[in-house]
Amino acid sequence: MRGTRRVAPLFTDSRFDDTASQGLTRLAVDPFEIEREAVIAMLERERRSVLASMIGLAMLAAGVAMLPNAAAMTVLLLLRAASFVYTHKAVGELERVMRARKPAQSARRVVLFAMCLTGITLALMLWPPPPDSSVVAVNLVRGVVVIVVTLIAVTLAALPVARDAMLASFWLTVLGMIVLHPGVQHPALVVMLALIVIGIRIYSASTGEHIQSAAKVLVENRQLSEDLADALAHAEFLSWRDPLTGLFNRRKLFEETRIERSTQPRHLMTIDLDRFKAINDTYGHGVGDHVLIATADAIREWGGTLPAAAGHQAFRLGGEEFLVITRGLDDGAAADAAERLRSAIAQIARGFTEHPDIRISASIGLTGWRFGEGLDDALLRADAACYEAKNTGRNRVRRAA
Repeated sequence: MRGTRRVAPLFTDSRFDDTASQGLTRLAVDPFEIEREAVIAMLERERRSVLASMIGLAMLAAGVAMLPNAAAMTVLLLLRAASFVYTHKAVGELERVMRARKPAQSARRVVLFAMCLTGITLALMLWPPPPDSSVVAVNLVRGVVVIVVTLIAVTLAALPVARDAMLASFWLTVLGMIVLHPGVQHPALVVMLALIVIGIRIYSASTGEHIQSAAKVLVENRQLSEDLADALAHAEFLSWRDPLTGLFNRRKLFEETRIERSTQPRHLMTIDLDRFKAINDTYGHGVGDHVLIATADAIREWGGTLPAAAGHQAFRLGGEEFLVITRGLDDGAAADAAERLRSAIAQIARGFTEHPDIRISASIGLTGWRFGEGLDDALLRADAACYEAKNTGRNRVRRAA
C-alpha cells in the first residue's frame, strides 16, 4: 500500500474468474432469493402489526367482559393470547433463519403449526353465546374475529401454505362448533363463513402476488447492481493486468512506480525466457502460451517466499519478457532470490509431460534501483545485465555493475 491507493496482491493467482467476464449477461434469478425477500418483507409487516394485534385482543376482551358467560370466554381469550405470543415467536425465528440463509424447513413447520393454532383459537372466540347475550358484545367479538382473520391472512400472503392452514383450521373449527350446537347457531352461518373465508383467501392471494413481484424486482435490481460491479471490476482488472498471465502490465508498471515514497532497498529483475520463439515454432503458440502462464505461476510461487510486507511487484512487459521489483532485500538477498527464481523457471518443463523434450529456462538481469533514480535508467541496467546473461550461455543470472 502506497499513499491511499489500494494495490491488489501480486504473487497470488489473481487471473480473473471467467464468470466475472460475463458481466451483465446473467439474467436468471434464484427463486430462493425471491422467496426469501418475500418472506422477510412479510415478517417485517407482521412485526409492525403487533400493535394492531394487541388492540384486537383488547377489543375481544372488552366484548368478552360484556357476555353473560364471561368466565368461560375468558379461558378461550387466554388461549387466543397464548397462541398470539407463540405465533409471534415462531415467525421471529423464521425471520432469523431466513436472514441467515439457513435451512428453514423446521422453522416453517413451527409457523405452520402456530397458524393452525391461530385459526382454531380465533374460531373458538365465536363460541355460541347464551340467548341473553348483548347484541353489541356478540357483534363486537365476531367483527373483531373476522377482521383479525383478514389481517393475518393478508400478512401471511407470502406463506400461502401457512395462510391456507390458518383459514382452513378456522373454518373447520367453526363448522365443528355448529355441528355440536345445531340448535344454537343458524345453519346459514356455515355458508356465510365459507364465503367470508373464500373472499379473504382470494384477497390475500392477490396481495401475495404483489409481494412476490416486489421481491422479484428487488432481487433483480440487486443482481443487476452486483453484475455491474463485477463488470466494472473486470474492466479495472483488464486495465492494469495482463489477461493471459494475470501479472501486472506495462501501464501498471509506470503508474505504480511514477512516485516512490519508500526509502527501503529496491532491485529490478528482468526475466527473458530463453529460445521462446523456438518453443512457439516447434510446439505451437498454444504450448507457448502455457509456458508463459506456467512462468507467471512460478514467479508468483517464488514471490510467496519473499517478505510479504515489503510490497514486491511482478509484471509481464510483453512477449516472453517479465519484470520483478523487490523491496527490502539487500544486495546479497536479492542475488539469492534471483537465483532461486531462475531455478524455479528451469523446473517448469517437468510439468509438460506431453512434450518431454521441451526445454524451458530464463536469463535474468539484476540491478539495484537507487532512490531518486528514474525507472528507465534502472531498466536499462537490468536489460543490459539480462543480455549479458544470454550472451554468456543463457539460463543464468547476471548482475549489472
